[in-house]
Amino acid sequence: MATAPALRGAALTTLVPLVLGGAVLLAGGVHAWPAWAAVVAVSAVSGTAALRRTPPPTRSSPAARPEPDQGGAAVYAMQRPVRAVPANNLPDDVPYTVDVTTRTHLAVMGPPGSGPGGEGVHIPLTGHNLVFTLTADGPSDVTLVRLQARATRHASLVADGISMAHRRMPDMVYSPDLLESIQRSVEAFEPLERPDFEVRLDDGPAAVAPVDDDTPPLPRTVSGGASLRLVLAPVTGSGYWVHWRLEAEIVCDGRTYSPSWDLTVTATSGTATHHPGGGRTSTPVHELFPDHWNPAAPDGPAGQDGETRRFEIAAHVSSDGASIMRGRPRPAPEPEPREGLRHREAGDRHLAAGRTREAADAYRAAAGAGSGHGAFALGKLLHEQGDLAGAERWYEVAAGHRFPAAYNNLGVAALQRGDTDRAERWYRQAMDEGDWTAVDGLGAIMAGRGDDAQAETLWKLAADNGQPNAAQNLAVLLNRQGRTAEAEALWVRAAEAGNAGAAVHVGFLRHEAGDLKEAERWWRESAERGNSQGAYYFGVLLARSGRIDEAERWWRQAAGRFGDPESFTGSHMPTESGFGYALVQAADSGEALCAYQLACLLDEKGDRAGAERWWTAAARAGHIEAVLRIAQVAMNDHDDLGGCLRWLRIAVENERTPVERLATAAGALHRLAGGLYDGTRRDNPDALAACALAVDAYERLHGQDAAAYEQPYAQVLDSYARLSREAGDVGAADAADRRRGALGSRPR
Repeated sequence: MATAPALRGAALTTLVPLVLGGAVLLAGGVHAWPAWAAVVAVSAVSGTAALRRTPPPTRSSPAARPEPDQGGAAVYAMQRPVRAVPANNLPDDVPYTVDVTTRTHLAVMGPPGSGPGGEGVHIPLTGHNLVFTLTADGPSDVTLVRLQARATRHASLVADGISMAHRRMPDMVYSPDLLESIQRSVEAFEPLERPDFEVRLDDGPAAVAPVDDDTPPLPRTVSGGASLRLVLAPVTGSGYWVHWRLEAEIVCDGRTYSPSWDLTVTATSGTATHHPGGGRTSTPVHELFPDHWNPAAPDGPAGQDGETRRFEIAAHVSSDGASIMRGRPRPAPEPEPREGLRHREAGDRHLAAGRTREAADAYRAAAGAGSGHGAFALGKLLHEQGDLAGAERWYEVAAGHRFPAAYNNLGVAALQRGDTDRAERWYRQAMDEGDWTAVDGLGAIMAGRGDDAQAETLWKLAADNGQPNAAQNLAVLLNRQGRTAEAEALWVRAAEAGNAGAAVHVGFLRHEAGDLKEAERWWRESAERGNSQGAYYFGVLLARSGRIDEAERWWRQAAGRFGDPESFTGSHMPTESGFGYALVQAADSGEALCAYQLACLLDEKGDRAGAERWWTAAARAGHIEAVLRIAQVAMNDHDDLGGCLRWLRIAVENERTPVERLATAAGALHRLAGGLYDGTRRDNPDALAACALAVDAYERLHGQDAAAYEQPYAQVLDSYARLSREAGDVGAADAADRRRGALGSRPR
């Protein structure tokens, strides 16, 4: 059972990841926050790699060329590796289509203003794919006569960062805000193709040359309606920003066209490997992405399979690469006004003394005086009292004052109402404030959507950052996947850290191992922390050992938290940082289990009224055994046929009703119909109503096991047809006969 995160009530955290919702990992580049960079770092065995400043070229360059710039800061997750390049000198009415696109796995990002229209520039790395596609749109043949290239300018590399593709998710993600961008990058990743032609830009003049002897040379002719696709690989060893132009000569219907495309490339990857003890070496793009074309190693790295396995991390780092951090500080919440502080502290004193009404009044006064903390405290108090709408209203006031814990609690409230989209938005805002409890909640949403991989990543992050509830959730996920040893270790770790839900699971582990003393210890600890499931299992253990009164006390305490079962929002599961809820159906909650057991215990003691009260509470939550019991009470104790049938219909229509219990109910309904039918009057609505419900019950049973239930289903259809005819409803009787005739046997 995965649980939602705790509602926040603890101190604020200062480690705050960035949540950007877009392609980049650092909003606005380094200009907004010059002391920080968001990095997806790659490390080799010798150490970690971070973004480095651009080094001088490794070989001599013409004196006229400027020195490479010393810039470079952020790392972006590449989500759009394919980019179209506009053509020059191409009329609108040409009888063909020509497209040029680039695909790279690493690009240096020029800062805003360095490109046309004030945009940033995406500079692909040497060896990337340049795909040239020529399509003859009409019936005429089109001939690509030649392709030629020339370097037009070598400029300083003014780097705002790099954009890096991802083959897979990193081994470690320090900041959860990076997850979504990196996942999109992984989804967009495709290996580069082996090129048909190299574009040798360091030669003078530049050349477009086949990479293999068997590559058909130009010119190449495209028949009408067909296409020609060529993959080119621009290569350079220059650390500068190399501007170059691709020119084509195309002939169609006796006309010659000369389109061109302005492109850029560099050999500077923007990364370096930092070695233990000092020193670093530059990292060529071919080490990071071996499928970038390298003329010196056309078959890939020697002795390898083309994929260099590296340990990858995603994190925020200082701009000099000296340290890795989980996030960057954000502005503090609005200061609490003196008057608001006075009222809020008075509310804290009232609450500690159990004076909840006075506490609420004081918190309301604090919020009115501008205290975000006071508004949060009032929202939390209302939340604990079951007033979800009131809690959300005051949490939103607190959020308006930038009180970070309010964001998480708004996420919990939205999740309790089933609005996962709204919950996700609040959780991500809480994550933006460095709240690892919200990361736990976001994991619960992802698990609910069936995205176990992302849920596991999020819960691992939150667990590693001190959230035992996340460790408990992760353990449930791993156990469901059959990774029992990992799950057990996490449950023990979370339970020892104080998570009451995990303590329930550890109790199970100890009970299954035959260690009843340890099982009792963990279930007692869970119950004492306010966990309703812990109270249920602890009570069962107590009752089995003869400690009936103690079991009753624990069950009564937990059942009392139920409130209104029909507006149930989650099983109470306090945690180390406040209180939380297990987002389970009411029927499966610890409160429902305790209410049912308490009712059975009171019934054994002769307290029929008390038993009926708690059976009713559990039945209203959908607890099937309680539903069947209270239906029996309605008929036998109160002669309330209508009430009995209403409860039994709940059992019949509930898909979770066990087959054997449904069969019991179906048989009882058929016998009840027979007992109500006395044959003295044509219209017997009570017998007909009971028989109709029995038909529904046997229809479900027959659908699950036709062989076992065909005979009783046929019998109840015969009874229903007879009762319907006596009541004058010929249509219903005929319909029952047709259903009866479709069966393969006759009742005995």
